Amino acid sequence: MTTDIYIGIDPGSKNCALVAWSPSKGLLTTWKPKGTMPTGVLRLRRLMVDISNELEKLASSDPSGEIKLIAMEAYSMAEKFGQHASGEIGAAIKLTILAHFASDDRRAFPVLVAPQQLKKFTAGNGNTKKEMLPKEILKRWGVDFDDMNIAEAYALARIAHAVEARPEGLTQFQRDVAVALDGRTEFDPTATRRLVRVGR
Repeated sequence: MTTDIYIGIDPGSKNCALVAWSPSKGLLTTWKPKGTMPTGVLRLRRLMVDISNELEKLASSDPSGEIKLIAMEAYSMAEKFGQHASGEIGAAIKLTILAHFASDDRRAFPVLVAPQQLKKFTAGNGNTKKEMLPKEILKRWGVDFDDMNIAEAYALARIAHAVEARPEGLTQFQRDVAVALDGRTEFDPTATRRLVRVGR
């Protein structure tokens, strides 16, 4: 029997987090960088290596496991500082995910979840304070996190599941978010064919 796996990634410029969750087995793994993080391009390389290792560990720990979809928090348009760093980190993570799948595989392109959509799906209100999300997650799903970034990554994994599977038990506001996010990726089914034609 295949274990469906959904991954959420909070790509914070200072704190990055990854959570893998399965509807049949629950929480599979949580990850955040350990130790002192370097800066600049060395930071990007560290994140790429670490996230790649986590994806590989998931594959090796459960041969029956299959990543169904990955959700990642999109850039905040309200961010006043650190926009360039956020863009670099987001691109590095996207490239890392792409390296684990074929370029024509939809799973290679994470669903991009706006911060307001993350809050609405979790708490029912897109203007909920970020600090309230762990409490909302505990109330809604019975999972307690003391780390804000891990909590957000968990909620993103739940969103990935909602987008891909439309499970029973979703509230109306969760369904609204899932429908709005359907197809909100950078997947382009014509890209491979265009590249082949250019190569010729």
